[in-house]
Amino acid sequence: MAPNKFLLKNLPRGSGFDGLAAVYPETDISAMEVFSALLGISAEFLSAINSSLARHGTSQARFRLLLRLRRAGRRGLHPHELAENLGIGRASVTGLVDGIEREGLAKRLPFEGDRRSIMILLTPKGTRFIDSLAPGRLRRIAELMSCLSATERKTLTSLLDRINSNIPAFRKI
Repeated sequence: MAPNKFLLKNLPRGSGFDGLAAVYPETDISAMEVFSALLGISAEFLSAINSSLARHGTSQARFRLLLRLRRAGRRGLHPHELAENLGIGRASVTGLVDGIEREGLAKRLPFEGDRRSIMILLTPKGTRFIDSLAPGRLRRIAELMSCLSATERKTLTSLLDRINSNIPAFRKI
């Protein structure tokens, strides 16, 4: 991809913000540099995740759904539990489940005690599929984060949580 395209990962760093303070004196250059770094690394993460999963014929949303169902085991999960766990709406869960069910990766079963309700369970094929992907992905994440000590990881997580708590105010801009 050409570096002159406007992409989040191509936002300026370092001296790229020098002239901004001259135009907008209230600009906090160090805040802009951190913001730019976070956007850049987020774009890189998303690109890497999406391309890796696409090579296996799946998406982030489907991977997360399958991983969550794998963790639930034979008990399965109710669609509203999946929506809550994944932080998405029920309609999105329904669409995702429809897709993985069509591929034979999951199935809907009646919920014991309530004929109107269903549970979603992985099929053996779905279990094999997620088991073929998850260990390698989890290993790669550990490798990616290996440049940080355990203490640095906790600190970074705490700092990111603090930034995340300010996002509602940022949305008002």
